[in-house]
Amino acid sequence: MRKLLVGVLASAILFSGVANAHQPVVLLDSDTTAASGPLLVDGTVSFAVRAAFTKAGQKKAFRAQFKEGDALAVQYLIVDKKPENALRNTSLPTLVITDPAGSKVTMKFNERTKFYEPWGKVNYLYLGRYSAEAKSGIYSFLITSKSKSAITIGVGEKEGVVGEVVRGSTEAAKPVASSTPKATATPKAEPAGYTMEKVKSNNSKGSCWSVINGYVYDLTKWISSHPGGEGAIISLCGKDGTNEFVAQHKGQGKAEARLSGYVLGLLAK
Repeated sequence: MRKLLVGVLASAILFSGVANAHQPVVLLDSDTTAASGPLLVDGTVSFAVRAAFTKAGQKKAFRAQFKEGDALAVQYLIVDKKPENALRNTSLPTLVITDPAGSKVTMKFNERTKFYEPWGKVNYLYLGRYSAEAKSGIYSFLITSKSKSAITIGVGEKEGVVGEVVRGSTEAAKPVASSTPKATATPKAEPAGYTMEKVKSNNSKGSCWSVINGYVYDLTKWISSHPGGEGAIISLCGKDGTNEFVAQHKGQGKAEARLSGYVLGLLAK
């Protein structure tokens, strides 16, 4: 089983005209069923689950755990630029939410509300929102494509806390003990976040950390696969690379989604 702890990206208020900025989780091509997909250990913590599809009929899925009476809050979003915003609702992936008792709800598209997400500097559209009082247990989320597309599913409203994502057996996931989640430490985690001193010490091709928009990223694995060459990433190692990243990739959803997969956590002040 592999656990990933990632920091919350930004703070905003849901349903007030200002959108939540959720911590990212990118679904893999192997996440074809809820059982094989990631588990959000506390579904009340804000997460942005991103799914990209290359053709119709593809499936990606994930799970989220809740306690009885928790707020179940789900949002369906797309980037407000072509090709995503040019797709008709009938061409967008379906989202089916299954509760622990087996009851299913299909997300309805009933809005196209614009908002600007300041952390990623991306314009989005809300297409639908669903809220209910949660039952105790694990909810499943199944996304099925109808065409080439990319979407984001927002889950949870709780900002300012560390969320935990588990890949592997659900039996190994500990039940949520309270409505206020406690961070589970990993070898890399620091109680107060990731310090700039620590970032500066990871300044090589073998271990490359960088700060972008106030969050620390381990870019080591991106170096060899970066389309623009290794040098562009190596130049960010051990420093605040915000200006360089924004200059090259501002508004580029694909690059920002890729970056989100390397987040370690919030930079300690």
